[in-house]
Amino acid sequence: MEGIMTPRLRINISGIRGVVPEALNVEVAARLAAAYATYLEKGEILVCRDTRETGLMLQMAICASIQAAGLTVIDYGQLPTPFLQFELQRRPRAGGIVVSAGHNPLPWNAIIFLNERGRYLESNEGAEVFNIYEANQFQLVPWNKIGQRRREEFDFGRYLQSLGREVNLAEIRRARFKIVLDACNGAASPYLESFCEFFGCECVPLNNDPAKPFPHPPEPGPVVSAQVEAVVKATRADLGVLFNSDASRASFVDEQGQGLSEEMTFPLCLLSRQGKTEEAVTTVVTSRWADWAAQEADLRLLRTRVGQSAVVQMMAATGVLLGGEGSGSVVWQPFSPGYDGWLALAFLLELMSRTGEKLSQLVSKFPPLVFKKLKIDVAPEKMYRLMDRLEKEFAAAKPDLTDGLTIVQPKIWFNVRPSSTEFILRVFVEGEEAREVEETAAKLEEILRQ
Repeated sequence: MEGIMTPRLRINISGIRGVVPEALNVEVAARLAAAYATYLEKGEILVCRDTRETGLMLQMAICASIQAAGLTVIDYGQLPTPFLQFELQRRPRAGGIVVSAGHNPLPWNAIIFLNERGRYLESNEGAEVFNIYEANQFQLVPWNKIGQRRREEFDFGRYLQSLGREVNLAEIRRARFKIVLDACNGAASPYLESFCEFFGCECVPLNNDPAKPFPHPPEPGPVVSAQVEAVVKATRADLGVLFNSDASRASFVDEQGQGLSEEMTFPLCLLSRQGKTEEAVTTVVTSRWADWAAQEADLRLLRTRVGQSAVVQMMAATGVLLGGEGSGSVVWQPFSPGYDGWLALAFLLELMSRTGEKLSQLVSKFPPLVFKKLKIDVAPEKMYRLMDRLEKEFAAAKPDLTDGLTIVQPKIWFNVRPSSTEFILRVFVEGEEAREVEETAAKLEEILRQ
């Protein structure tokens, strides 16, 4: 299933993604769910969605297919993806299906398969499911043996109690932080105030109505943080946080109202785990701020391919407890098997309460790196021809081909790779001098747009 593409669907173990209804529609959703139910054969499948208008429609098709295959649906309705992953790790079932495109803009949506422990499927598992999908041969049971559908409510209190055990809860509560939280009207919306109450924080909620559309693109970072920045300054809050639509990612705003890059989230979490673990896993395209933070926290940093599946698989294979990447994502295996924006926030609160430093003071210690990210639209049939051309262009530099193409030079490095979630090439250039970063990015863009 890794990297397979149809004309308008992006199919990958990170999710089957597309524009609704041109690419992803009820027929596709029903067949995908039927394929996964056929693969699992029996048991219970947990299902949830984010707040996109198309989510309920797709979820209904998914639930019907699961029941038609004779499996039981446990329906959690609107729920952050990390909550469903937490529930599966706590109480394993046959598997899970999430309807959420996370950071993708409207009108995109996606279907994500989780295994019995809440992890993304491995490549061989995903390939088997998609083979069933393409064969169009699904398990169907007689009318009197169809599966049941049961509605359940997520126990957020249990989640908070578990999260509180992973940090110094008493220290955080004593700090009495004031936090501005932007849920982007996504799945995190109903939980903002309860989170703050549990951690002894004052909550200033923004965009927390799941019935309303996204007020800005649901990809956390400084590009969309202007409202949070203004409210942080106006309320004299200690920090702000932005979630994506399913709360699997987070970015922060410091007490001065400065929006921080999503690339700073994982390094801050590395600093927070000093003394709690010895290693961490990230990706080949995560900012070198992560290397600096790992060194500061006395951690060894391992790198792998981009994506939650690759990071978590390496963690499982090596016994590493901590992982994450530059999208604002972090995972802590003792707590949950997936990326979790709430976890990132709890780790940051612990770091701030432990050090007694403001967020601006913490990030002022980061090395002065400059980076540029580009998204270049590319037709699927041209994507890999462009990558071949790029590989030949930089062959003398002995590129790292772990994921796309990575070139590391003394004061600058860059990566170009096909996105696993959109029909684009992603370019990341980072270095010590802004001029060199801009020139390198411009050269890469010129090559890729030819």
